[in-house]
Amino acid sequence: MRRPKSPGNRSSRVARERELVATDVRDALKSLDAAHWNDLVRHLGISKGAETHRLRRLLRGLEHLGEVGRLADGRYTLANAPEVVKVIESFGKLVVEGSGAELPPGSNVRHGDRVELPTGRQRGWRGRRESGLRVVEPSPEPLIGCVVEEYRRRFIESLDPAVKGRIEIEDDDRQARDGSIVEVSLLWQDRGRYSGRILSILRTANEADRAGVALLRSHRVPVDWPDDVDVSVPGSVTESDMADRRDLTALPFVTIDGPDARDFDDAVYAERQPNGGWRLIVAIADVAHYVKPGSPLDIEARRRGNSVYLPDRVIPMLPEALSNGICSLVPDEKRLALVCDMAISAAGRVSSHEFHDAVIRSHARMTYEEAAAEPPMLSALFEVHAALRNRREERGALEFDSREPQLTLEDGRVTSVATAERNAAHGMIEEAMIAANVCAARHLEAPLYRVHEAPSGEKREQLLTALAFAGIRPSARDTTPGTLRALMSRAPGERPHLAWLLEILLLRSLPQARYDPRNVGHFGLALPQYTHFTSPIRRYSDLTVHRMIKSREGLPSAEWLSETASHISMTERRADDVARAVSDWLQCDYIRDRIGDRFSGVVVGVTEFGLFLQLADVFVQGLVHISNIGRDYYHFVPESMALVGESSGERFTLGDELEVVLRDVSVETRRVDLVPTRRKRTRGRR
Repeated sequence: MRRPKSPGNRSSRVARERELVATDVRDALKSLDAAHWNDLVRHLGISKGAETHRLRRLLRGLEHLGEVGRLADGRYTLANAPEVVKVIESFGKLVVEGSGAELPPGSNVRHGDRVELPTGRQRGWRGRRESGLRVVEPSPEPLIGCVVEEYRRRFIESLDPAVKGRIEIEDDDRQARDGSIVEVSLLWQDRGRYSGRILSILRTANEADRAGVALLRSHRVPVDWPDDVDVSVPGSVTESDMADRRDLTALPFVTIDGPDARDFDDAVYAERQPNGGWRLIVAIADVAHYVKPGSPLDIEARRRGNSVYLPDRVIPMLPEALSNGICSLVPDEKRLALVCDMAISAAGRVSSHEFHDAVIRSHARMTYEEAAAEPPMLSALFEVHAALRNRREERGALEFDSREPQLTLEDGRVTSVATAERNAAHGMIEEAMIAANVCAARHLEAPLYRVHEAPSGEKREQLLTALAFAGIRPSARDTTPGTLRALMSRAPGERPHLAWLLEILLLRSLPQARYDPRNVGHFGLALPQYTHFTSPIRRYSDLTVHRMIKSREGLPSAEWLSETASHISMTERRADDVARAVSDWLQCDYIRDRIGDRFSGVVVGVTEFGLFLQLADVFVQGLVHISNIGRDYYHFVPESMALVGESSGERFTLGDELEVVLRDVSVETRRVDLVPTRRKRTRGRR
C-alpha cells in the first residue's frame, strides 16, 4: 500500500495526480535543502516500483546537467538554486530585468512573468528548450481568452500568442457564457497547464468587432491615445508653413489608392523629357513637420510602430486629425510634402535625384481601377512604369502573385470572400515607390535600412526542397534572386496549381524582411540598399527616414537606431499577425454554418500529422488529420513533401485535389477540421 500523503504536502499531491517530473524533484530539494534517498521518497509520497525507478532516472539526469549534486554523506542537494528573475519587454524583445539578457524565440513567457533563470551548466539561454523556462509567478497583466463549454466542461481557450493552451477557471460564477471573450488573471501555470480567474467580459457589437477587440487586446496593440498626446493641428496649411518651400501646386499630382483609403500619403507626377527619359516626382506627406522628435505624440507613434489594418477598422499610428486630416494629400488642398524628384532614363535607371521640401496640391484622387481605365491621362506614368518594370526584370527581383483574401462585410459578418485583383495601376505605384525608396537609401549614408537577407542554413535547404518539388534542381550556390526568378518561370505547367504552390513554398523558405541600421541588402528586390520612405503616416520607419533627410542637426545615435529597428520590426510582425488572425476568424465564422457540406480543396501543406487544404471559392484553409486520411498507416516523407501509405503506397502531396467534408469549425482559435470523401484521380500515383 502507498504511504498516506501529508495533507499539506503539495509535492505528494502532484506525484499522485500525474507522472513525476524534474520540477517536482527540484521543489522537493528546495524544501528539504538536502535529503537522503529515503527522505526524498517519503517527501514525494511515491511508492516502490515504477515511481522510484523514474525518480532515480530524474536524479541521474539532473546530476548530469549539473543541477543536482551529492554531499559527502550521500545526500542529494541542488547544486545551485535557480535564480528567479522578472521578464520584461524591451524594444520588441523579451529580456531579463536588470541584466538585459535576451530570451530565445518561442520561450512561451510574457512581459511581467517571474521565471527561473537556468543555473550550473544550463546558465544562459542558448540551446534551452521551451519547456525549460519555468514560470514561478505569472505576470499580473491580464490576458484575453474565450470561454468554451465542451463535454460538460468549462475552460478558457487562450488567445494570447504567448500562452498556448486551455486555462482552468477558478471561482467560476457562470456569468460568462460559451463563446464569451473575457479578460483573465492567470493564477498559476506549470508546463502547459494554467489556472485563472475571469476578471471581466468584453462587450462587442458584432462578429468583426468581437474578433478585432479580442485579437488587438490579446496581442497588446495600443488602441487608446494617452491623455498627454496633443492632437490639435491646424485645419489647413498656413503661410508660415509654406515659407522656404518649393511651390509645386501647378503640377497635376494624383493620388492612386484603394477605394476604402482615407489617408493619402503619396502622390505622383511624371512628364516626358526631350532626351527620351522622364521626370518622375514622388511627393510624400511631410509628417515630420507636424510630429516633433521627443514629443508625447512622437513617443506614442514610436510605441505603436505602424498602423494596423483590419477588415472593419484601422488602428492608426497617428491620430486621425493628422493621418486623415492635415497630412492627407486630399484633392484640391495645399499640403506640405517631402518630394523625391527623379530623372529616369529610357532604360529605367534613376540617373539623378533630389529631395526637397515642397507645397503640392493633388489634382485628383483615383482608385486603382479608375487609373487603369484612364491610361491616356496618365500616359507618362505608365511609360515610366514600363521602363522601371523592365529594369526590375533585368535585376532579377522576385515577384509573387498575392492571393490574400478580400472580405466583404455586412453588419460585421462576411458576406463574400474573393482574392484581391491587381492591375497595371498597382504595379505603376509600386515601382514609383520602390524607386523613391532606393533614392532615399542612396541619399543617406546610414539610414534605417529595410533589409531582406538571402536564405541560408535551414532556410536554404527548405528553398532547395521547394524547387525540387517542382522538378527544379539548381546548384546549392546558385540561389540568387535572378536565378530563382528564371527557375520559377520554367516551372512545369501540367499541374494547374504548381506556380501558385511554388510561390507559397518560396515565401515560406525566405527570411522575413526587417529594419536594421546595418545594410545587408534586399534579397527579394535584388537591391544592394533599400529603405522605407513613402509611408510616414502609417510607418515609423518612414518618419525616421524623413527626419534624417531633412535633418540639419545630425543623425540619431547608432544605439537609438538599433533599438528603434528592433522595436518597429516587432510591431510590424504584430500588425501582420493580428490582421491575418482577424481575417481567419471572420472566414471561419463565414463557413461555420456549412458544417457537413462538401468542398473541393488543394493540398497546400504536408506535415507528419496531416494535410492542409485550401478550400476553393471560400479561400479557407483547413486540416485533414492523418488519422482521417484512411485505414493505412501513412509515413511523412519530407524530401518529397508527401504522406505515403505503408501498405497501399498511396501518396498525398502538394497540389493534389481532394473532395472533403467540413466536419468542425472553431471560430476563435481559427481551426477548421476536414475529412476526405473521395479523391479526384487526376494524377493517381502509387
